[in-house]
Amino acid sequence: MKKLNVLVTTVAIMASGAAMAGGFSDYDLDKDGMISKSEAAMSEKLIKVFDDLDINKDGQLSKEEFNK
Repeated sequence: MKKLNVLVTTVAIMASGAAMAGGFSDYDLDKDGMISKSEAAMSEKLIKVFDDLDINKDGQLSKEEFNK
């Protein structure tokens, strides 16, 4: 059972890292040049840091904000 828990935890960590590893265009689903909160929600890591990255507090991430 302990090995299973370690395996599940490892897979979850790898998946969350992979989710954030995508580029800007991977999250800009509607291709409007911005990442909305709903688009960012597809990545648990990105949604957690969304407000910190949103420098101008307009509720969207520009490519420049995303790349910081």
